[in-house]
Amino acid sequence: MTNNKKLQSDSDRQLIEMAESYEAAKAENRHFYLDPEDFADLAEWYSRRNNFAKAEEVVQYGLSIHPGNTSLLIESAYEHLDRADREGAREILGQIEEEGDDVTILRARMLIEFNRPDDAELELETLENKYSPNNIIDVAYMYIETGSPEKAGEWLEHWRWNTDSTEYCALMADYHTALNNFKEAIGYFNKLIDLNPYSTSYWYGLGRCHFALKQYDKAIDACDYALVADDEYGEAYMLKGYAYSMLNNNKKAQENYEKAIQYNAMSPSLMHVMMGINKLETCEWAEAYEHLNKVIKCDEINHLPGFNSSIYTDAALCLKYLGTEKFAPLIHQYCDKALEIDRFNLDAYLLKGLADIAQGNEKQGIDTWEEAARLMPYGDTWMAISYYGMEAGLFDYSLKAVLKVKELDPAYPDLNERLTLAYLLVKDAAHADYYNQLCPNPLPQNIMDEIHRMMQHYDNNDCIQLLKEYLKDYGEAYNPTV
Repeated sequence: MTNNKKLQSDSDRQLIEMAESYEAAKAENRHFYLDPEDFADLAEWYSRRNNFAKAEEVVQYGLSIHPGNTSLLIESAYEHLDRADREGAREILGQIEEEGDDVTILRARMLIEFNRPDDAELELETLENKYSPNNIIDVAYMYIETGSPEKAGEWLEHWRWNTDSTEYCALMADYHTALNNFKEAIGYFNKLIDLNPYSTSYWYGLGRCHFALKQYDKAIDACDYALVADDEYGEAYMLKGYAYSMLNNNKKAQENYEKAIQYNAMSPSLMHVMMGINKLETCEWAEAYEHLNKVIKCDEINHLPGFNSSIYTDAALCLKYLGTEKFAPLIHQYCDKALEIDRFNLDAYLLKGLADIAQGNEKQGIDTWEEAARLMPYGDTWMAISYYGMEAGLFDYSLKAVLKVKELDPAYPDLNERLTLAYLLVKDAAHADYYNQLCPNPLPQNIMDEIHRMMQHYDNNDCIQLLKEYLKDYGEAYNPTV
């Protein structure tokens, strides 16, 4: 290991030394002994570094020395939850024979995992010392990790101890991060860094906040500080890669992604996802598709929760720009895959409908869009449909979609601009002029008159190009294409 132990806190330094001793003993096939709690702490340390296989190995080795130990079984259950293995965690929970507050909190966590939050709250009522500092910390983190930080806040109201302590500041930093209160979180991370200037996790947490605030240079600086004390901290390399991607420095992004892969923070597939997304942002469709297609072709796409449905639609989007008609069957196939995973993926419906229309199946395409509108009956849905209708050359249907937005949400942003555009495309000068005058910054009447005259001599495709050219300086609301 290449961690700079001299810069670590005492507890982190002890864990690094413990890990070195454990790995040396395993390499030399020697017996290695720790107390159960130390084995649990070591396993958690590996887990924080995304080395889940090693974490589980340590737990099992510890259990071979301390069979049935509660601390180790609890750690093993959490290791399974870190890998999204709820059934495995539940099986381990069933093996725990002792009772205690840590077991009660694990039981509550499992109830939340299986969509029984009310039962989890009842379980927490049985805590022996409900609002002790340790219980407040553990329960608050339970709620943060399961996506309910507001519930964590309810427990934090019961904190009655030193609010300058490391434990409290670390919890508050993570709590505010989970609530997207990044400026407040930065204040706590800075306080923690004052207490421990060489903490990898505090600098990394600070970097995440700067990244969320789009302060990418500051995020990179924070990651560099995180790596001073631990140059094997894969999460910092991954975050640096994201930040460099946002700064369009793809070479630096890839260098850091490869380091993140080396240190178990991301898989090669996730690197290709991130590189593909970056190419999407810069409209490099062929390059984006090349990255995304590599992910689609491997089995690992099924292990990228939160990404797997959008990977298919992002790939379909690339093919749309590379030629909807040419790639329509493959676009259709990708969208069907996306909808198998997430039936509320609006982009999949939009692209699938467009592919149908490109193949001459206008009714089928419109039916696909209207299926999306039934599932998601919102102004945003119909506005997106109106954009795709314009792109497909279905100007009357696009107008119908914008009017549906007006019916659902009369205060929808840029609605009058979109109505102006829709009426221009159906060559209804009177309504176009009417809605233009309702816009905060209406188009000059001489421009409107010139567009009306010229539109009479153009077909649908030429109308789109004409409007793009005439209105390119008047904002995205007047853009007739997706």
